[in-house]
Amino acid sequence: MDKVDVRFPQPAKAAPSNLPKNALERATALVELMDRLAALLEREAAAVRARRPAAELARLAKDKQPMSLVYEEISRLLRVDREGVMGLPAELKLALREATGKLYAATADNAEALRVGGQAQKIVVDTVVAAVSRAQKAPVSAYAAHMGGGRGHSPQPSGPRTASALNTRL
Repeated sequence: MDKVDVRFPQPAKAAPSNLPKNALERATALVELMDRLAALLEREAAAVRARRPAAELARLAKDKQPMSLVYEEISRLLRVDREGVMGLPAELKLALREATGKLYAATADNAEALRVGGQAQKIVVDTVVAAVSRAQKAPVSAYAAHMGGGRGHSPQPSGPRTASALNTRL
């Protein structure tokens, strides 16, 4: 819960002035925004499937956040204005319906791409962890079995068991 200082009351925050003022403006802006957001989600899904660099994916996610927030606010304002929505032209209502369907499909596709990409990353990470774990299971005695049945001497492994290094001479 937010703390409110009752000793020094603050004036209520005004709604942002750049938001559409009536239902017609809101619906028109929402159709355009949903089309842009759907296109961005499709680009992000394609980038995930193409295994694009993390910086590119982060940029797409950064672009997606403000659009999503504006979408939530405008759609909330439009839902509250029932009379305004009922008075919208039929072609604008149809455009809203089509844009909603397109955004829904893009969202589902994007979620699937992110889910599959996450699973692929988990497989890679699990494989690396298993390989490191196998490599860390070194003998604890000073006489290693791989040195000829215990005849050779190999020094105790040094460093923490969680450390690993890559062989760069391969």
